[in-house]
Amino acid sequence: MMIAPHFARRMSIAHVARALLTVLIFVFVVLGVGGVHTADAQQEDIEDRAVTPLSTDSPRDVLRSFLLLRDEMEAGLLAYTTDPTRAGAQRLALLSDQMVALFDLDLVPRVARREVGIETATYLMDIFGRIDPPALDTVPDNTALDDESISYFRILGTPLRIMQMTDGDREGEFLFSGRTVQAAPRFLRSLRDIPLRSPLEIESYSAFSPQLTGPLIPASVLQGVPASLKTLWFGTPAWKVLTMGVLTIVSMVVLAKLYRAVSAGPRDRRMWFLFLRALVPLAMLFAVLWALPYIMHQINVSGGFSNFAEKTLSISAHVAFAWLFWIVVRMMMEWVILSPRIPDESLDANLLRLVSGVIGIIGAAIILAFGGQAIGLPIVSVLAGLGIGGLAVALALRPTLENLVGGVMLYIDRPVRVGDFCCFEGQTGTVEGIGIRSTRLRALDRTLITVPNAQFADMQIINFTSRDQILIDETVGLRYETTPDQLRTLLTRIRTLFIEHPDVDSKTVRVRFSGYGDSALEVNFRIYVMTTDWETFVAIREEMFLSILDIVSDCGTEFAFSSQTLYLSRDKWAREAGLQDGRQAEPTLVDSGEARTFPRTK
Repeated sequence: MMIAPHFARRMSIAHVARALLTVLIFVFVVLGVGGVHTADAQQEDIEDRAVTPLSTDSPRDVLRSFLLLRDEMEAGLLAYTTDPTRAGAQRLALLSDQMVALFDLDLVPRVARREVGIETATYLMDIFGRIDPPALDTVPDNTALDDESISYFRILGTPLRIMQMTDGDREGEFLFSGRTVQAAPRFLRSLRDIPLRSPLEIESYSAFSPQLTGPLIPASVLQGVPASLKTLWFGTPAWKVLTMGVLTIVSMVVLAKLYRAVSAGPRDRRMWFLFLRALVPLAMLFAVLWALPYIMHQINVSGGFSNFAEKTLSISAHVAFAWLFWIVVRMMMEWVILSPRIPDESLDANLLRLVSGVIGIIGAAIILAFGGQAIGLPIVSVLAGLGIGGLAVALALRPTLENLVGGVMLYIDRPVRVGDFCCFEGQTGTVEGIGIRSTRLRALDRTLITVPNAQFADMQIINFTSRDQILIDETVGLRYETTPDQLRTLLTRIRTLFIEHPDVDSKTVRVRFSGYGDSALEVNFRIYVMTTDWETFVAIREEMFLSILDIVSDCGTEFAFSSQTLYLSRDKWAREAGLQDGRQAEPTLVDSGEARTFPRTK
């Protein structure tokens, strides 16, 4: 048995969507449970090996904590390069996080703080590996702080400063200042000629650290990488940049394929269609929150490329969350519409869909605003500035804002879409684009019509593209010489023609003798052709008109023409009147039952 193509496509999409959802749920559960157990086991292994506790009560405590963490980091790196294990990688990550906690990173975007802190830690390790750090007894401690007010300490001969935080979550603690974070790489460049003292026998921690990889990357892979691909691009070896680029492109292609697959789903079932659409942002979240970050961690990207990658992933995650929020709000509203008291195409249902669209857009905008704030954009400041000058700007840009809102309403309500053929205010055209300010339509004479969105949204628009069938409503005239039997046969044959035609909705066929015209017997036929393509409709209509022409000829009658018949006669009373007065009477013109005589003079 053959399955209809549309049904087969719908079934394939459903199977793909269900399989993908099952895989996603399985992966999330397995990785979540496995990750918890793995993390617990690794944490127990790490806790067995003592890690230096942090102390930020004074400049001396900060410097002592950093130097101790540096020694432990050097020992951990030496052990990891000899035997790269997952526990060793976890210990290095923990030591890195403790080092990051010693820096003031308030001026750094949130998503880049860890990477910037690790880079600054490697710079300080390079600096103190080339010059001797100050003796701890010369650095102020709690006793000195009690005796005099000390808010910062500068290491002599360097731009490195340890300052007391005056606000924020870490108020009162001493940390390496934000100026130190900015000045450390510049100061390190001035010390390049001084050799590094390190048990690792390397030239620089800042150059050695980017070459490290996670425990899942085999050593044979690193040995097979050409030296030219180990050069740093944006602070990361070239081969890592290329690998992440390829993986990102593959992820984008997979998401695009998934989007095209779910977009071809059945739109008449709104809940199912929205559910399929939700798989795309879910897959996107899976990629940007787990898959790509996990690969980045194993490859160990660093430097400016790491900052760029982290910001890109953060933006993608917020976009996916905003997209998913918009779809979920629409799904919730469609679930409400499924109530038996709300017809699917009623005004209440459309109003609920409009409300869900507005809520979805507002929520998505808020999520994107938080995303912009996370990567360092001054969203809060911008919003505050808009709050102050927003009224004046709104008054000045009122027409533009009206058109903007009108465009949003056109996108939400969708009376027309790009490519639709419609009629409005006595004009017809094809929609070519709905912009921020105006809607552009191409008329039948190929001229371009531009209508402001605010006006277009208020117009009565007839969308011909959205119809599911096309109407044929025609009346033909037959000669009055047509007999009743001929007329009955003709009506029966035309009805049979329409009912048996595969492209005509047989339930809508209506063929009737509709009345007596001025010069013809009128026959009206009204049918719906089951197509939405205009060219196909024109071809079907032509075929049926030609068939009707054959039927009229076969039935022995003809189409009527608009005509008027003149009847000439000589009435008896007129002839008698002409003989009595001795004059010859003029022929009489009879029109509509009324006759007049025009006398002729002898």
